[in-house]
Amino acid sequence: MKPSLLFLGAIWLSHVMLCGGADATWPAPVPGHVPVQPGEHPRLLFRRGDLPALRQRMKTPEGQALLKRLCQQLNGGDGRSLPSQSTAKGRPAADGAGPLEKAPVGSVMTMSHVAGYGFLYQLTQDPLYARLAREAMERALEGYRDRDQRYSFRQPFGALRAGPSLGWYALGYDLAYDGWDPEFRQKVAREIEQYNEGEWCSLAELAAGRRHHPGSNHWGMQVGGAALALLAIMGDDGVNADRIRDLLKTSERSMIRCMTEGFGDGGFFAEGDGTGSMASHIVFLPALQAWRVAAGKDFVRPRPNAQWMALRWFFLAQAHAGEAIFLPRRGGYPHNVWARDTLSGGGYFGIAMGILDDDQRAAVAWYYDHFGFRAADERAGTPFDSVSPYPHHTILSFVNWCWDRPARPMDEVLPHAFHDSKWKFYAWRNRWQDENDVIISILTHTAKGFMKASAETTLSILTQKRSTTWGTIQGGFVDQFQPRPDGTTILKTGNGSCLAVDFSRASGADVMLVLAGPSAPPKNSYELHGVRFSFHFPVGPAPSIQVQADGLHVGQQLVGWDGERITLAR
Repeated sequence: MKPSLLFLGAIWLSHVMLCGGADATWPAPVPGHVPVQPGEHPRLLFRRGDLPALRQRMKTPEGQALLKRLCQQLNGGDGRSLPSQSTAKGRPAADGAGPLEKAPVGSVMTMSHVAGYGFLYQLTQDPLYARLAREAMERALEGYRDRDQRYSFRQPFGALRAGPSLGWYALGYDLAYDGWDPEFRQKVAREIEQYNEGEWCSLAELAAGRRHHPGSNHWGMQVGGAALALLAIMGDDGVNADRIRDLLKTSERSMIRCMTEGFGDGGFFAEGDGTGSMASHIVFLPALQAWRVAAGKDFVRPRPNAQWMALRWFFLAQAHAGEAIFLPRRGGYPHNVWARDTLSGGGYFGIAMGILDDDQRAAVAWYYDHFGFRAADERAGTPFDSVSPYPHHTILSFVNWCWDRPARPMDEVLPHAFHDSKWKFYAWRNRWQDENDVIISILTHTAKGFMKASAETTLSILTQKRSTTWGTIQGGFVDQFQPRPDGTTILKTGNGSCLAVDFSRASGADVMLVLAGPSAPPKNSYELHGVRFSFHFPVGPAPSIQVQADGLHVGQQLVGWDGERITLAR
């Protein structure tokens, strides 16, 4: 049954809303936001007024499952003690995660253990958890490191590790604040404000991103962590309010630079996919959530940049039975992509739901259920995207998950085509259903970064768990990107050829690709009015093609040429 025009119109409207307006105020004010008062905590991921609902959630089966996982992450069992094994102290001599990276979950400390205990304190008001949060914070101040030895409050391994370390310890301060005495609160607040752990690693340098540039995967980690830290301590006793206010202005500029100079409006990153996952998900996207909650500033709307930083992972992956196949993996560090048990590829679901609108959150929840992630995670005892050993991933899922509304199919919410105008990345998807979904993408411009993603001249087509290539795109696309509501798109290329991506099914095929002009492959081609046409059908049997005077008849689809571009008419 064909979708109704009203249904397709609704999807198109969602696409327009997702793309936003370039001339709108950015960041946008959060409607009805009540300013945080000095000494008011929690404030980063949620406010005091949200606690009754969170405490009700902890009584549900889903909440209980997440709390069980959080306790396991904290000490391998009931969460009522510190981990049994100590991590190292002092800066490691060489780069590398170190021998404890694969230690059993909960057996060693992480940079979000303070936050984990603090979150349990907020939910239960049990002073034991405030005390454990304090002991974990004291160990951090003494120099004990994360299970990944590159991360640490003291002497982290470079600015890219300093940012997340500072940011996630700041979340711990925020969550445990009410359970600590005033003297210890002020001590930790001063430690955060005066943070300076070597070259490029002061709070001011991290907030400004003085190490590297927005096109480096290091940058989002630095500025995101600094934003969490600044928002956590603003207005609190023990810190210089004027200095923090000035640094927050710097941070605000840095957040926008990250999303416009490193990333583009389609969420593509200068160095590619695996590096982009680091730059967005380790700490940057949660910092956008904190800006909205704590400061009333929304960097997610009205522009699409941040939304696509989160949504592109679901658009471009073919998922089945709790496994995501994401091909090709462009640029540096491809091992990070959908590596759900790590910092660099963990939390795609729980982090995304913290910044997306209600419909998008419902669509991400549907994706999690429909493609088997929920069932796989329940079998593994890592419910709701809590696969990694890091407590903050579980906290983010508990706070952000779409519990308050029914899941909505991706087809009802996301467009079937998007592009990144900065990095000239284009992508199409015909549906979200099964392994026969077809995902098409191409990067037509070399993204610039230390580990740059190189320009491509062929379309990558992912379906049935494998990626193939087809066609030749020379000179990129020169038309404005204007897909139809179902994703069907016609684009002229730089050498006078033209590409059509047809999802209408009028041809009888789920997906029909047409390339016409000089770049059309001669093999199995058709000629119409002196122009060569080549067809490709990624799934299912190829329909017959009839050459007639009025055009090429493919099922009920009439493929023609208007002198410059392919035409599609039923």
